[in-house]
Amino acid sequence: MIKNILTGTVSVLLGLIFIFSAYTKLFPIELFEFSFIEIKVANWTTAPYIARFLLAFEFFIGVLLIFNFKGGNRLVPKITIGLLLVFTIYLLAIIFWQGNSGNCGCFGTMIKMTPLESIIKNILLISLCLVLFIPPPQKNFSGHKTVIWTSALACFALPFIVNPVSLTPPPNDQAINYDLKLAPLYDQSRNDIPTVDLKQGKRIIAFLSLTCPHCKIGAHKLNLIHQQQPNIPMYFILNGEDYDLKPFIEESKTTDIEYCFMSLKEGFIDNAGLNLPAILWVKNGKVVNRTRYTELNADDLVKWYEQED
Repeated sequence: MIKNILTGTVSVLLGLIFIFSAYTKLFPIELFEFSFIEIKVANWTTAPYIARFLLAFEFFIGVLLIFNFKGGNRLVPKITIGLLLVFTIYLLAIIFWQGNSGNCGCFGTMIKMTPLESIIKNILLISLCLVLFIPPPQKNFSGHKTVIWTSALACFALPFIVNPVSLTPPPNDQAINYDLKLAPLYDQSRNDIPTVDLKQGKRIIAFLSLTCPHCKIGAHKLNLIHQQQPNIPMYFILNGEDYDLKPFIEESKTTDIEYCFMSLKEGFIDNAGLNLPAILWVKNGKVVNRTRYTELNADDLVKWYEQED
């Protein structure tokens, strides 16, 4: 009796963890997509499909684990352990390419974990999976073909239906001559609606991540230029959590430039691209030039702003 309760509890708990993990990565899914590009196992075309396929498989395993509450189906824990090992290899690749810093994205933006913390989490989950081998091998609900095929079709369709693949990749670090999509910033439900019309006139618009060290340096440089050339309109569009705002402002010494927030879902990456900081030269809402913060020159900005078009 105790063994049955233990097996059932562990199986359902593991299933819920897998479903929760997949759900938290689904919105926004872009972070999960970009991670495959960053570790060089996918490109802009394949990353959205790889990300959704893995989330679908994660949903599927979660459902099978719940249906395996009586235990005894050896295949379910074996596949679960295999998937956890794949995710662990993926996390090791992140550590190799980027180091053990930031949020690995295993629970999206809801629960932040470093890659190493997530590897430890995977080891604990694999240990829990071993409990599912306690009951003797037997057929149960998770082994019915109808259950397997119905669950598989539903789970593999889900990520593609609720968060369809965008066929338009974000701009690269040289992209210009495209219109910014800033309508979400003027939604009346927001409490940080820009006080200026960002789609009118010439201005510098910088897309910055609150946790990006290069963004802090770029913001500091832009703020210095703005103090020397206050006639050049500048605006910051920020991405990140509220609690990271104060450290960002303090470290970048940003005091004179207006800002607002934009989430990934609202189009932060679609406007800025993956390479940050994105310092965009904008005329009437269209990006006409972009500059790396290391190459930013105040005199060039003045000439561009003052020249007659």
